Amino acid sequence: MLKLDREGEEFVFENDWDVLIPVEWSVTPERGLSVTVIPRLQTVGKRFLKLFSDRPFSDEAIGWLWGEIAPTGEAWGYLRTRYSTRHCRILRFPEGQTPTPPLPGGRELTAADEKYNQTTFDIVASVEDGRLCFGQIDGGRVVSVAVTHASPDERDPGGTLEIGVETIPAARRRGYAASCLSGVTEMILAHGLIPEYRCTYSNAASARTARAAGYVQVGEACSLLLRKRGR
Repeated sequence: MLKLDREGEEFVFENDWDVLIPVEWSVTPERGLSVTVIPRLQTVGKRFLKLFSDRPFSDEAIGWLWGEIAPTGEAWGYLRTRYSTRHCRILRFPEGQTPTPPLPGGRELTAADEKYNQTTFDIVASVEDGRLCFGQIDGGRVVSVAVTHASPDERDPGGTLEIGVETIPAARRRGYAASCLSGVTEMILAHGLIPEYRCTYSNAASARTARAAGYVQVGEACSLLLRKRGR
């Protein structure tokens, strides 16, 4: 499946944005291989599907993509030395299972909790956007947070809703991240959606957190990222 990211392309080139994700692809149970490219690289996306549908995450496939995109990216003002590849696990909470109860001190967050927030998440903005927020409170401080990437109202019934998690360094290795993930998972399930969590293959700790909360890997995703000179 090939999809065009018209909105993303328009935003980047109209605003002279310093970061460009020209192509990203994933393999999931419901869609199989799905490739999303900016319209200017539609031909590259079609060729990638034709050549590497059986091995989309191989070194050969990624190397071929970089070779096709690099000259064009440099012509647009992006640097070859600032390119990076993000290869992720896609983990989901299994259908029919019940999340583990959060640890004591874990609860849904409100905008008022921003006053005690020690993480980099903006709780006020998240709540105002309608995103689901669950936090772990320790010593009166919010030390760990799980937040959905979007409001559940923006998703169709039965769709996926991705989660981000952050724990401050001083509060790590206490099970707080898994606790927050379990708490927000329960909130997502109550909306009739599928909880999804992504982490890079190099981040073993993040994968362990997801598995501790009951998540299992169902697929993979990869994206190429370009940055402009001096940014």
